[in-house]
Amino acid sequence: MAQDAIGKQDFILWYSLYANEKELAVVRTHNREILDRLLREYAEEVDKINKTRHLCERIIQSKSMKTQGFDVTLTIDTFPNRRKTGILQETQ
Repeated sequence: MAQDAIGKQDFILWYSLYANEKELAVVRTHNREILDRLLREYAEEVDKINKTRHLCERIIQSKSMKTQGFDVTLTIDTFPNRRKTGILQETQ
C-alpha cells in the first residue's frame, strides 16, 4: 500500500471513529491548515462520514427521546361458559 493511501486511510479512520467535537476544536486551533487540506482532499469520503454520523445520531436520539405508545383495551369475560348471541352459529 502506498504511503498516500495509508495516510488517507489513517485520516478517514480517525475522522470517522475518534474525532469528536472537542478533539476537532483542538485540531482546528493547532493544525488548521493541515486539517483544511485533508478535508479538501478527502471531501467525498468525509461527506459520506458526516451523512452517516448524522443519520446514526438521529436514530439514537429518536429512540431515546420518544417512547412509542400503544392504546390497548383488555376485555375479560367473567362468565366464560356463557355463549354470546350471534358470535358462534352452527352452519348447516
